[in-house]
This record gives sequence, C-alpha cells and structure tokens, in this order.
Amino acid sequence: MGSTRREFMGLGAVAAAGLLAGCGGDMKSRRPAPAGTERALSVPIPPPIPAERYARRRDDLAARMRKEGFDLLLVTPGVSLTYLTGASLRKSDRLIAWVLEKDGSCRCLGPAFEEERLACSGLPGDRRNWKETEDPIALLAEILASRGPSPRIAVDGTLGPDILAPLARRLPAARMAGATPLLSALRMRKDPEEIALLQAAIDITLEAIRRVMREAKEGVTEGGILARAVEVAGAFGASLEGTVRFGPGSAVPHAGAGEARLRRSDVILFDLVAQVRGYHSDISRTFGFGDFSPRFQQIYRVLRQAQEEGFRAARPGIPAGRVDEAARSIVQRNGFGRYFTHRLGQGVGLEAREEPYLAGGNLLVMEDGMTVTVGPGIYLPGEFGVRLTDVVLVTATGPKVLSAPIAPLV
Repeated sequence: MGSTRREFMGLGAVAAAGLLAGCGGDMKSRRPAPAGTERALSVPIPPPIPAERYARRRDDLAARMRKEGFDLLLVTPGVSLTYLTGASLRKSDRLIAWVLEKDGSCRCLGPAFEEERLACSGLPGDRRNWKETEDPIALLAEILASRGPSPRIAVDGTLGPDILAPLARRLPAARMAGATPLLSALRMRKDPEEIALLQAAIDITLEAIRRVMREAKEGVTEGGILARAVEVAGAFGASLEGTVRFGPGSAVPHAGAGEARLRRSDVILFDLVAQVRGYHSDISRTFGFGDFSPRFQQIYRVLRQAQEEGFRAARPGIPAGRVDEAARSIVQRNGFGRYFTHRLGQGVGLEAREEPYLAGGNLLVMEDGMTVTVGPGIYLPGEFGVRLTDVVLVTATGPKVLSAPIAPLV
C-alpha cells in the first residue's frame, strides 16, 4: 500500500480488499462510499426530555405496580431515579429517598442542609427534610408505613444493606421485593426522545473515530489516540470513555488504553462509549494501519457475516438468546468459536450495559422499541483482536441499525 490517504483502512473496511463498510445505518447500505466523500458531521444535541414524558413514565409504572400488587416503589439516586424524574443526583453518604405510590403520587426524603440542591433537581412530589439530629431511616419507615403496617414495596437495586437492614427492622411486616422486573420492563423499550439522544451519542462516537483516524501517525500511543477522541467528543458536548488498543493488545477484551505505540501493520481496536444527556452509545471498530494480513481480512469478513446474522435476528418476538446464537453460529462454523469469548451484546440507554442481555439461553423476548448492541468479536492471543459493535433499534418492521455508514479512508 502507498502512504497518506492509502495508509488507513476505512472505519470498518478496506475498499481495495472488497470488505463491507463496518458502520452501516441499515442493512442495505453496507458498501463503502467512493473515496473522498467523507466529511465532518455536525451533530446537534437534542433537547432535554420534557417533564411530560417523565410524568407519563411514572403513570405507566404506577399502573404496572397496581397490576403486580405493589403499594410502593422505593428508589435512591441512580439511573432509575433519573428515568422516572429527570433528576440526576450523585450518591451521598446522607440518605436521599424517593417513593412512588401505586396511585401515582410521590414523596421525597432528603437532608435539610441539601434542601436547595434537591429543590433545583426537579424531583417531583412532597419533600420532607431530615435534620442531622434525626434518624433518616426512622423517617423513611414512617413514610412507607403510611400505606399500612404490611405494605408491599418494590425496592430499587441502588439500596444497600446499610439502608435495607435497619429499614426491615422498623417495618417487620413489610413485604419487600426487587424493583428490577418492574423498571426494566419500561426502560428496555425506548421512547422517541431517548432514541434521539442515543442517536446523537452514536453519531458523536463515530465522528470521533473518523477524525482521530485521519490524524493517526506511526508512533502515537493508545492513550494519545483515546485522549484525542475524548477531545473531539467534548467539542460536540458529549463525554466519552473506553479503550483503544494496538496490535497484540487488541486481543485482550476491555483492557484499558496503554502506552503502546502505533506501528505499521498494527490492528487498531476502538471500543468507545459516548454520553449525551445521560444516554450512551456503545461502538466498536477495528481496522489496520498500513498493510494488513490475509488472516485479518478473513476474520473481519467472518465477523461482518456474524454481525449481519445478529441484525437479522433482532426482531420482536425472538428470544434474546437466539440473537446471540444466530451470530455465534457463523463464528463457530468458520472455526473461531473458542475465540468469541463474550455475549453478543446487551441493551443500551441510561446505562451502557443494561437489559436485555443478548446471551445464549436468555429467554427474554425482544420487543419493539428495544435498543441493543450487536458486537461479535474474535480475539487471537498474542496476535490481534477484531470486534465490531453497532446499536440496533428493534422495530415491528425489522431491525434498524443506528450507526450511520462511514466512508472508508482510501
């Protein structure tokens, strides 16, 4: 290969090798665009999710609580609280608790000296402040007992034993159960505002990869490439984290970026997550710098085929485990099954990894509105690793890949 424009593979493909583009927006637009057509994207940040949407979510959850026989939902700061209220509060050593009742009303308990912060957070419902001389667990027990001596309470996973144990002692007749089934059933199906935020995070991630690859030079470190990607994402108004690995380091899944320096013929693996207003992307791309081996081309083609099978399987009514099996069967059929060492993917939204999990044996049924990652990988110890991850929206008319095509840099 020559230098300059022919030094790099495109993001997901090398046109000269006849590989498909690795970032297609739909399953019919996977071929590389002509050389020279790529351009920098403008990625507007969508507006915040409106208060009416949060109110609708609470109403939907209250209806589900009534159906499942729950009287109360207990939540502390975390993604569940953000999903239901829009409030993004950091965890504190002082108790902040939010309670949703089955009739849709809600209450909040928080430290008095943080009253102003809580008032500005957007937490809905009546708020009660506790003083440093009071026992907040006892006050929380009073709030929960207002539904009777033996309420059935759905408890979010953010509550630890330091709260639950003393709370149970004060409410011995209360029936507590995990809130995950209630909350996940709603969170897995994304509404239009969530999809718009996910799309922005995805577009920014891909643009960061595009730009750093245009600038990449022999001798740059993994950490240097990652820092530049973070800088590009920040210019769009997004945070970004993840890893960049070169050569043999790319064969170690989820290893952090180090000080390895880029050499000609190295494989470069990006595994990046951007965040826009709390919503995440999860994108992996692998390509070669300079010359690339027939073995790399072979594995890349296998993974593209596996990913396409995963896309096709991601439909309403299909068990999540079947999506993994569809992609994994391609890798196994080509003799690389032992090197595909992780599940195919998972849901993505307020968390980069959330339900549903695309893992063999998972019987949870895919539904319209779910957003999942489809990311097969093959990792050859001591040689290199290849991983391709895209975000897919499950729809009644078929899967929609949200990762827009990127022209190869050739």
